[in-house]
Amino acid sequence: MLRFCVDIVTNRVGLARGAAHGAAWNFATVLAERGFGFLVLGLLLRAIPVRVVGLIAIASAISELARMISLSGAGEQVQACPGDRAVEAGAFWSQCLVALGVMALLCLAAPQLAGLYAQPALTLVLRVMAVNIFLTTFVIVPSARLAANFRFRTLGLISLGSTLLGGVTALPLAFSGRGIAALIDQRMVGIGFYALVVAVAARWTPPAPPSWASLRDSFRFSWPLMQAAFVDYISMTGYVMLVGLLVPVADLGRFRIAQRLVEVLQEFAFLPASKLFLPVLAAMRGEPARRDEAVRQMLDVLAMSIFFVCAVCGAAASPIVLLLFGPHWAAAAPVFSILTLMVPAASLYGVINPLLTAARRTRLVAYFAWANAGTIMLAAWFGAPFGLRALAWALAGRGVLGVMLFLAALKLGLRWPVAPVLKMLALPCLGLVAARLAASAAVAAWPGLGLAAQLWLAGGVAAAMFLLVAMLAAPARIMGMAARLRRAFLGPRLV
Repeated sequence: MLRFCVDIVTNRVGLARGAAHGAAWNFATVLAERGFGFLVLGLLLRAIPVRVVGLIAIASAISELARMISLSGAGEQVQACPGDRAVEAGAFWSQCLVALGVMALLCLAAPQLAGLYAQPALTLVLRVMAVNIFLTTFVIVPSARLAANFRFRTLGLISLGSTLLGGVTALPLAFSGRGIAALIDQRMVGIGFYALVVAVAARWTPPAPPSWASLRDSFRFSWPLMQAAFVDYISMTGYVMLVGLLVPVADLGRFRIAQRLVEVLQEFAFLPASKLFLPVLAAMRGEPARRDEAVRQMLDVLAMSIFFVCAVCGAAASPIVLLLFGPHWAAAAPVFSILTLMVPAASLYGVINPLLTAARRTRLVAYFAWANAGTIMLAAWFGAPFGLRALAWALAGRGVLGVMLFLAALKLGLRWPVAPVLKMLALPCLGLVAARLAASAAVAAWPGLGLAAQLWLAGGVAAAMFLLVAMLAAPARIMGMAARLRRAFLGPRLV
């Protein structure tokens, strides 16, 4: 798909091939890292109590929010000015000072936050994770230096090594009954390894402090990105902090596992394509007709792939959760199944930023971001007191508003009429519903199957039904999409 989209923009086959190969390598490393990560997580969750996972979920959400706010902007500065050592120094020291302040604030506030959640053990966990925030400052600039030089293979391998080492460290602790220590040490060892290796790979050492003027410029650059990171994190993961105030900590652990599965699903289904919209729109700003056609084709493939993946994973949610994490996590399976319904809306909403940025309507980006995060928080607030399934349905239902925001962005950013886009989304929606119903009926008709057999049955029936509905309803559309993808990866057919 990447090569197809670049061909539309530039018609330079060599550039398209290089971009496609780079995207394929990035996807492969992400796939390997997530695969190893989930293997380790599956082993850990078989030994760690559900309550401990809930406790760590609260601490992780709080510390990650603090990290996102304090460290956003440094990497973007370095990549925007590659090779400028003065910019690197300003970026590092400005974020280092912010991280120190956030670390101190989090350490001081840890007892109050622990009291808010009625979890005394949260105090120590938050203080340890506060140190982790400061350690992350030693990762951002060298990572950005490598990214600016297109050394994504190196970054991927370092990240994979960090995941492996953290998992190897955590497993013995988990199986010896030290669940909290296992999850904390996994993070600390992973970030320590990453910081050391990425600095060596980038040949980077902490620079001398720059002038106050340079620090001020770095802060000025980072401040809007800090705000954006805050809002985006709240809408993606951070609302779990609100959920933790409304449900028991064990239920929070179950919800967090379901939420994490949804996050990974969204990464695989959406993020590789999401990075294409901004360069395509920016490069074709002077050619509105070609731009709109390119975006329509990208959205068509994106919608089909996202709805297909969500149909299959949602139908096979129970065997997926039980095979990965064990029978004591069975209560997370229906929550994951429901939450998969919010992935299409969340993914389509993710297109808003590049659409409006390319159209130079950046103020609207902030408005939509706050609207998205605010409505998610409201759905969590009203749904959580009624149980995890009610919470999941509230979040999935709020996805309808996410689609409305997406349609509004298309109208404002590209001046598109809404009706054709709704028509484009109708087919994958129909396929998703038919796939889920067919898979449910198939599993009910074959009771007593093992988990592996359930996985193949539910996933296979859902996939077959989705494709059948798509081919029966719009064969020309599906064949055209397949032909475009074939040309993207294999090139034009020789005559």
